[in-house]
Amino acid sequence: MWEYQRIRQTFFGVAGEVVFLGAAEGRDITIVYTMTGHSSHDDLQDGIAQFNLALGESGDLIIDLGGGDTTTYTNCIFYGFEPQETPWLDGSGVNGWQCKGTLRFRQIAGGA
Repeated sequence: MWEYQRIRQTFFGVAGEVVFLGAAEGRDITIVYTMTGHSSHDDLQDGIAQFNLALGESGDLIIDLGGGDTTTYTNCIFYGFEPQETPWLDGSGVNGWQCKGTLRFRQIAGGA
């Protein structure tokens, strides 16, 4: 949801209120993402660190929805990857070390 500037005013002795709604300011975008395929715990930590090297970078965020479909959010700033669980080793031997977390972005208004 876009965030808007809002002012709500009531006046003494008058029933009701007045609401002024300004322009859109921006919105947070969060994506649940699982990092997989790392050969060791240290390799996974390095992968997280590599993600966060882009902290503060800005541009278009293009999300691959699968099947050749994408969606684009323009004018975004990367706020980083935040792990949501303790990293763990997949016992099947297929996915290696992995960690689920959240990619956080901020889209600046005017970039809808």
